[in-house]
Amino acid sequence: MLKDQLKQIRSSKRLSAATVITALTTDFFALHGDGYQGDDPAVTVGFGRFMRQTVLMIGVNRGATIQQRLAYHFGAVSPAGYRKVNRGLKQAAKFHWPVISLINMPGAAADVAAERTGQSQAIAATIRQMGQLPVPNIAVFLGEGQSGGALALANCNRILMLGNSLYSVASPEAVQAILKNRRQELTAYLPMTAPQLLKLGLADQVITEDQHTVQRLQRALTTQLTELQTWSPAKLKQQRQAKYLALVAPSD
Repeated sequence: MLKDQLKQIRSSKRLSAATVITALTTDFFALHGDGYQGDDPAVTVGFGRFMRQTVLMIGVNRGATIQQRLAYHFGAVSPAGYRKVNRGLKQAAKFHWPVISLINMPGAAADVAAERTGQSQAIAATIRQMGQLPVPNIAVFLGEGQSGGALALANCNRILMLGNSLYSVASPEAVQAILKNRRQELTAYLPMTAPQLLKLGLADQVITEDQHTVQRLQRALTTQLTELQTWSPAKLKQQRQAKYLALVAPSD
């Protein structure tokens, strides 16, 4: 049931982006600040060595303790956070670094401050930059990813999802409020679980969750990058566009 999955996804013991970055990279160097407004701790952006090559890592921080979750706004990335991501993407394009995004977020920040400081423009700029990258980019859903906030980090060549992760246009609670009294399982109306999205073709691989999850993820990333790095910049860009177009205009 989706309710049980949400308990696992939102648990303080959930595998975090920080844990994955520490486990998979060496010599990691984090960027700070967006060059305009400030630094958003809800997202880590930096580069490090993964399997003998430099990669740009983008990790949404949800936090484990109450203090961390408040500091990270529960993973709701602000305009400053997306602009920091854009700083990293420019460097990745310049220096030919593959990009790996680690997603677990309720969506982008939706408060008045975020709107006043250009949230919609920041998200749109990130979607555009992700789509135009001349290098491979892979999104990994560690937990939930909702709305345009997650889409900005998932306009990519490959989407990997942990077994209990979700990817959706809105949070399950918001969708349920729209559906109101309908009793069917929520995902029957809106596919959002990893197995459903794999079947639709949006997700490319589902990672089993157990004590070996990080090792499985390392192998999956290595396999995907090995293939994608043989592609030309033009093919990488075209494939990202085709991936999403195939969902809205499926072939006969």
